[in-house]
Amino acid sequence: MLTKSVLLKLFSDHEFTPLKRLGENYLIDGNIKDKIIHAASLTKDDTVLEIGPGFGALTFDIAKKAGRVEAVEVDKKACAILKELAGSDYSNLDIQNCDILKFDLKRFLKVRKIKVIGNLPYYITTPIIEYLICHRIWLESIIIMVQKEVGRRLMAGPGTKDYSSLSCFINYYTKPEYVYTVKRNSFFPVPEVDSCILKLTILRKPPVDVDDEEMLFRIIRGSFNQRRKSIINSISRPAVLDISKDVLSGILMDAGIDPVSRPETLSLAQFAAISNSLRKFDKNA
Repeated sequence: MLTKSVLLKLFSDHEFTPLKRLGENYLIDGNIKDKIIHAASLTKDDTVLEIGPGFGALTFDIAKKAGRVEAVEVDKKACAILKELAGSDYSNLDIQNCDILKFDLKRFLKVRKIKVIGNLPYYITTPIIEYLICHRIWLESIIIMVQKEVGRRLMAGPGTKDYSSLSCFINYYTKPEYVYTVKRNSFFPVPEVDSCILKLTILRKPPVDVDDEEMLFRIIRGSFNQRRKSIINSISRPAVLDISKDVLSGILMDAGIDPVSRPETLSLAQFAAISNSLRKFDKNA
């Protein structure tokens, strides 16, 4: 396991300086490493995509347990150091210098679905999660370490201040599980905030039935863009549905939704009901 002293020596030997703009904070807590590995339930049948391996705090343990590991590191110098540390000891490990958002998952995947493990930097957490969910057909599960406040948003439910369109997106496509809180001193350099470990298990089928997913998420995004307004005011706008409030009121009541309800109080199932009712209205129009 990496320690602060080991990292400092690596930094010195390789004239390496962690880049704050890339969120380079390295895990030095063996207990946290073990919790991530345990949550992944790895076997030799598993193929793993590791995002942001850094200097291998998790990488080599993952390689010992999984059948195949693809480690994607955006920092060119850190990638070169990791390759040096790995040497020729891990024949099932491939290390690539690449931006994960430009990584070709379809090309990487040959037969089996993959498990993703990653410590995601704050500045790009949401784009990475959206990228992974959009490629969910090739994924089995996603275990990520994110800033604690982001974790709260991902896990939030209706009526809470952290509930958002991202919460709905995550809960539509995955079963999210809060694994563990990670204190900031588990990293070096020490970040300004605590983090958490989340496990997102890809669902074979969404928890709600909708006729039109694109419409569902247009309604959800439009709703949360004006979350403090009533649902009828937030989604009747030209930028969302461009529909009269009189017509929309009937659609909402058909879905069992009070038109003056605030979006932040509505569940994923209720948003689905609105989308389906709107679809039914379109067919009858």
